[in-house]
Amino acid sequence: MKRSLLKSIAAASLLLAFNAYAEPTVKIGTITDYAPFEYKDASGKLQGMEIELGNAMCKIMKVKCEYVTMDFDALIPALKAKKIDAVLAQMSITDERKKVVDFTDLFTLAPVQYVTKVGAGITENPATLKGKVVGVQSGTTHESYMNTRLPKSKSGIDMKIYQSMDQAWLDLESGRVNAVLADTTVAYDWIVKTGKSKGFDYAGKPLVDNAIFGEGTGIAIRKGDPLKASFNKAIKTVLTDGTFAAENKKVFPFTIAPNAAK
Repeated sequence: MKRSLLKSIAAASLLLAFNAYAEPTVKIGTITDYAPFEYKDASGKLQGMEIELGNAMCKIMKVKCEYVTMDFDALIPALKAKKIDAVLAQMSITDERKKVVDFTDLFTLAPVQYVTKVGAGITENPATLKGKVVGVQSGTTHESYMNTRLPKSKSGIDMKIYQSMDQAWLDLESGRVNAVLADTTVAYDWIVKTGKSKGFDYAGKPLVDNAIFGEGTGIAIRKGDPLKASFNKAIKTVLTDGTFAAENKKVFPFTIAPNAAK
C-alpha cells in the first residue's frame, strides 16, 4: 500500500510539474468565409493569411493557439463573454468598437471599395447607386457606413445584409444585388478567382472615411487584458522579420502592411 501510494504521489507531482511548464492556451475567435485571410479548405481545415500569421505570433508568444470559428457579428459578444481571448478576423479598428474592446497596434491596411458588373455605371459617387441594392456583411464597418452615411431615406439606396461574404458574392453574380461593398483585399481574392471572368471588377475609387472604417485592422482583446502587450510584441516581430511580407506575397501583388512597417 505504501509503495502504491508513493507511486501515485510521484505521478501526481510529475503531472503538476508538467502543467506548470505547459504552454497556456489562447482562444482566438475568427471566421471561415473571408478568403484569403480565413477560410476552410476542401478537407475542412482552417487556412488563410491571418491564420498563418496567427500561428507565427503564437509561437513568438509561446502559447498554444486554439481557433474558435463563428459569424463575424458574434465575435465581439463572444470576446466580452470570455468565450474567446482575442479576435483575429480582419476587424477594423474604429472608435465605436474601442468603446467595448481594446485593440492591438495596427496589423493590416484594409481599403474599402464597391464591386459591381463592369459597365454598370456605378462609382464611389452615391448618386450612381440610387435605386440600386448594395450587399454588405453583417456587423461590419461596411454595414455601418451604409446605415450612417447612406441611409435609404436620404440616398435612395437599398442595403441587403449577409452573414457571410460567400452569400454576398453569389447574389452579386446572380443580379440580386447591384454592388457589394467590401474590403478591397477580400474583393481582390473573389475578383481574381471568380469575378473577373464573369465581368465583375472594382467600381470607382476606394472610400475614405476613417471615422467609419478606421485606419486598418488589429487584433481585438478584452478591455485591460495584458494579452494586448504580448500580441503587440508579436505583431512587431512578424512585421519586421519577414514573416508578414512572405505571407503577404503569397496572396497579394501589393502590400497591406501598416505604413510604419513598410
